[in-house]
Amino acid sequence: MAVTRTVLPRKGLIQSQHGLTGYEADQDANALLLDSNVAFISDLMFNDLGINGAVSGFALSAAATLTPGLTTGVLYAQGHRYAPASPPAIPAAPASATSYLFYNLSSGFYWQASAVGATIGDALIGQVVTSATTVTAVTQATKIMGQIALAPGSAGNFTVQHFLGRAPLGVVIQLTSNIAVWFQIPGYDATNLYLSASASGTATALIW
Repeated sequence: MAVTRTVLPRKGLIQSQHGLTGYEADQDANALLLDSNVAFISDLMFNDLGINGAVSGFALSAAATLTPGLTTGVLYAQGHRYAPASPPAIPAAPASATSYLFYNLSSGFYWQASAVGATIGDALIGQVVTSATTVTAVTQATKIMGQIALAPGSAGNFTVQHFLGRAPLGVVIQLTSNIAVWFQIPGYDATNLYLSASASGTATALIW
């Protein structure tokens, strides 16, 4: 009797081999039930909670052309893990512009004029600045669980771009000098942190 090996689509569970017992239909039904309902921790963190972005790697670098260098890495987009074995190919950046590189699970890498993705769940890789022919400067995206240095120059309100590519789920301020830093209202959006300081000094924002 022929043996069929089926990998189920949602979680990759493997159905039991057929032709060994008289209960193939029951085995298939149980496997499909598990595949439909089993949850991994990544489902909660990176899909249900809407956390997306780079976990590690995917470092951008300046280039003598309009295509920046890009290393391998690990990211989550649309709730799925993407970790290529070799540096991925990316499109050339727009000339004479500041642009943001994003990754979409279905369409791949693309450039955006703003620091917010075109589709919910897209992962921000980073920002590049180009001349007419080259990539002159790069800024890495903040990791999914990241830190941002804060350095208000005086007392009062100040704004810091957070480079998450989405609105944070949470931000915690850690003071590293003898000042106080607190949130304005609202405290953050998809692009920036809006803060106020009691004086010039330093602090760190823990962001996710």
